[in-house]
Amino acid sequence: MMRRKIKKKNVFIFLIFVIFLVVGFFGYSFILKIINGDKDKLIININGDNDIILKYNEEYNDLGATAKYESIDLTDKIEVVNNLDTSKVGTYKYTYKVKYKKIEKSIDRTIKVVDDKAPIIKLNGRKNISIGLGGKYVEYGASAIDEYDGDLSNLIVVDSSSVDTNKEGSYKVKYSVNDSSGNKIDVERVVNVTKNKAEKIAVLNYHFFYKNETDICHESICLQIDKFNEQLDYLKNNGYYTVTTEEFVDWMYNETELPEKSVFLTIDDGAFGTAKDRGNYLIPALEEHDMYATLFLITDWWPIEYYKSDNLDVESHTHDLHYEYRKYCEHRSKVNCVSYNDLVTDLKKSIDVVKKKEAFCFPFYESTEQSIKAVKEVGFKTAFVGGNRKATRNDNKYKIPRYPIYDSTSLKTFIGYIS
Repeated sequence: MMRRKIKKKNVFIFLIFVIFLVVGFFGYSFILKIINGDKDKLIININGDNDIILKYNEEYNDLGATAKYESIDLTDKIEVVNNLDTSKVGTYKYTYKVKYKKIEKSIDRTIKVVDDKAPIIKLNGRKNISIGLGGKYVEYGASAIDEYDGDLSNLIVVDSSSVDTNKEGSYKVKYSVNDSSGNKIDVERVVNVTKNKAEKIAVLNYHFFYKNETDICHESICLQIDKFNEQLDYLKNNGYYTVTTEEFVDWMYNETELPEKSVFLTIDDGAFGTAKDRGNYLIPALEEHDMYATLFLITDWWPIEYYKSDNLDVESHTHDLHYEYRKYCEHRSKVNCVSYNDLVTDLKKSIDVVKKKEAFCFPFYESTEQSIKAVKEVGFKTAFVGGNRKATRNDNKYKIPRYPIYDSTSLKTFIGYIS
């Protein structure tokens, strides 16, 4: 009996001890939470979406986050850490951290920077090409620029497999390029193969353009812009093809065939009515009619930037030798009066400006054996003079004839030149 009482007493003591330990433990934990803080009571929330998509270089305005511990606002205690760089495609994190007493919590916002803009392909030469039957298709290439990747020209895939220049018809050349984000652009060039091909081509020579009501031009080589538009209207309405410099040069060298109704429009100097600061008549007329022409520019006299247009090629008309020099030597043009080395130096300066040497135009239509030799030496493929007749492939490639157009040139005479 005594043993049973002792045993009960021991059990009771043990239970008391266990209760004491439990109460002590929870009491101790409670006290620690009061001192160190309760992690479950620290709440942090992101304002706005947890996942955001930004476009490359798009400005990001962060909406931040809020934090509290029970009724205590801890928003101003939040520390923000991020590695965001909107100039680079990728996935980034905005981390919001807050600390209260001895506890700390964080939450992440994911920001994905993407490039969703396709590259831009610019065709070299014209978008619509015409070739005479049996001619060779010459690929003028293209360039590609991407806002994010930069120059992608070397990645352009060109498919001209459908072009058959031995069969009359219309064909498409396809240009494609992908950027690093998978954005793709496709551009097409139309190639029309015509049955009849050119044996002769009229090269027309213009100088200055003016408006009757606003401008005064006393030279015979001035042309009213209304007359020029009338001529372009005739060309367009009657199916004429205005060739580019490269197309004409390729034709002269038998590298391609051109349609029978081809015409080459050339403008000399770059003066009155041809540039954007001295009567902007030429370029708008060409662009409105979707016609092409070549300007032979005196490169030291006016900036080449004045003549930017997809419809206007710019070639050389000397750098600074376009002067009448008859009273100093036997020739009219200074080109034929300076030393050979001075002429070569001038021609090279003009090439540095136009960045091409497909064609050169002799001032005042005058050339000599020496000046032609210099033009060949610096690398020009062709050169133009006057002549009042159509050009043929049998012509001296450095004395290609042209029809000068005057203010007195009637539409009937114009039609006679090109027919």
